[in-house]
Amino acid sequence: MMHRKAIAFTLIELLVVIAIIAILAAILFPVFGQARASARAISCLSNTKQYALGALMYAQDYDETLPRLDNNGQCIYGEVPCAKPDWGDPTTDPNTPPVMFANVIQPYIKNQDLGYCPELGRTKWQAAITDPNIYGQTYVPALEQNGVYYGCFAQQAVNILLVDWGARGRLAAFVRPAEIIMMTGDSVWDFGDSMQYSVGNTGVWPNHVNSQGVFDVKCFDWGEGWTWFAHRADGRRGMLAAHSGLANIAMADGHAKAYKYNELNRCDFDTRINAWIYTHWDYRY
Repeated sequence: MMHRKAIAFTLIELLVVIAIIAILAAILFPVFGQARASARAISCLSNTKQYALGALMYAQDYDETLPRLDNNGQCIYGEVPCAKPDWGDPTTDPNTPPVMFANVIQPYIKNQDLGYCPELGRTKWQAAITDPNIYGQTYVPALEQNGVYYGCFAQQAVNILLVDWGARGRLAAFVRPAEIIMMTGDSVWDFGDSMQYSVGNTGVWPNHVNSQGVFDVKCFDWGEGWTWFAHRADGRRGMLAAHSGLANIAMADGHAKAYKYNELNRCDFDTRINAWIYTHWDYRY
């Protein structure tokens, strides 16, 4: 009788196969991570666009005027103190009404999830409200349920120059709506507690840098008003000061796009008025 020789892998062959799989995994896993981060960034950009369109729909119903940062009907520009709730100050009164920018456009978007950037996720309200680096007050469940926290610490941060400090929301005041920032969709104010709890910055304004991304004295110094953002070009979380990432931006005409930090904070000389202006913030020119 003829004997068949058993066919099997040798130990060396198995080790070679395992080594090849390990090498492929080491190569592909970072690629998968970047793909997931890119998908989250695209989803965040879509959310930002929908938010901006909701704000413009609101404006169509209210005399071509965007909502204010807070819309409680009692806060007059320049008044101190301002009626509550306010930006970053929801109070601890369970009867506080949801009247911030993010709240009053909800009937037009009908989805609170659009206010969250997938890279950041939903805000951990109980931990954030009680943290002294965020608010340091008693957490009130009713204020989470009725959206007051959501409006006062919004990840969809609106350009305050458009709705409060300058144009006061009037669409007719925007000379270049396709180039002027309305809001950013991935807003936090630092990469400590704010990022940890996914707490938004609510309102933003120009940071004092030039088109090369360095601090400049030509444009007016508003202070450090531009938000930090969660997305970077390499898919990792990073800080705004590195000037190396992308922010999801909706412009005042409703279109949305991912922009480099340096581009958003350009301080350029405008030959029409012979003055230095923030190109993507100064709605007047």
